[in-house]
Amino acid sequence: MAFDAATRARVLATVDRLIAERIAPRARAVDADDVFPRDLWQAMSEAGLFGLGIAEEYGGLGRDLLTPLLISERIARASGAVALTFNNSTDSVVPIAEAAQPALKARLLPRLAGGELIPCISISEPGGGSDVGAIRTTARRDGDVYRLDGRKMWCTNGNVGDVFTVFAKTDLEAGSRGLTAFVVEAGMAGFARGPAEPLIGLRGSPVAELTFENVAVPIGNRLGEEGEGFRIAMLTLNESRLHCAATALGVARAALDLAMSHARDRKQFGKPLFEHQGMMFHLADLATALAAARALWKTTARRLESENTRAVGTEAAMTKLHCANVAMRIVTEAVEVMGASGLTRALDAERLMRDAKAFQIYDGASLVQKSNIGRDLYRNGLPFDFLDP
Repeated sequence: MAFDAATRARVLATVDRLIAERIAPRARAVDADDVFPRDLWQAMSEAGLFGLGIAEEYGGLGRDLLTPLLISERIARASGAVALTFNNSTDSVVPIAEAAQPALKARLLPRLAGGELIPCISISEPGGGSDVGAIRTTARRDGDVYRLDGRKMWCTNGNVGDVFTVFAKTDLEAGSRGLTAFVVEAGMAGFARGPAEPLIGLRGSPVAELTFENVAVPIGNRLGEEGEGFRIAMLTLNESRLHCAATALGVARAALDLAMSHARDRKQFGKPLFEHQGMMFHLADLATALAAARALWKTTARRLESENTRAVGTEAAMTKLHCANVAMRIVTEAVEVMGASGLTRALDAERLMRDAKAFQIYDGASLVQKSNIGRDLYRNGLPFDFLDP
């Protein structure tokens, strides 16, 4: 059940204090060090943030869609990497909270809610990212276990994670209908993680390769039934796209704030840069683009609260596509507004620019989103009738 306004306000007030006191002062160091910030993970845990999306009976705060999205946007204004650390944890818990067997929920969810375990979700492979039908990791039933063999790529927090929702084929000839989801736990024999990949942006939120060699996964760690993996992936896909959009919006907001501050302080030809009509019009255009993107994001989030249909999936794809593109535009133009100051690592604009590019790639690259949107438009037309009375 969604939080009421007062509960949401209390949670967000806690988050705002956490950002001001802990996250913002560490943002540059997290980027420079490019190491998973366990101190900030602990701080978010102590604030109870990992209980979002987990039922109270398992020690969580209950299920609410909008509050985690607002938290992602707020944290991203200080650090896109830390925002991704937060929202990847909430996204990764959804398949377990929704599809795990009761015994597995009872064993894992209280520890996930308390931040004791770091959850991950792993779909992408060397030959299959957004194309889940191309997944080649296999899961073969062997008595009371499944034997997993294969390789995964780009797993967020993969080198530090404890619990992994992994999608594998139990039927190689059935395409996406042959996909099944499993919970793989760190320490299982035959399961290995590679080192963090060095990336240009979102440094401090590591991604790593996972390998599976005859990993024995108990049948009790299967999520749902065989062949339900695609459905389970869809449980979190739309929400994760909105989290990506939220993080992009937060980074864009931070970049625009920097550009406007610079334009107020920097004088050119005897007056602040902001007072030149060309600059004023330029910043007004960027602010309008950000407002429009945020309105689309909130509208889609509100609809997803009540239904998770194919039409909402198309709107989530539109939202992720648009917000990621707007963020990239705003941070690029913010750097240009700031001139040489935008290029220096003494300020945050260049970090925001490096971070922003990732939003056009992860959770389905922009070209993939356009393909998904285009196919649905071809079949069903424009999906906006819900706005009518």
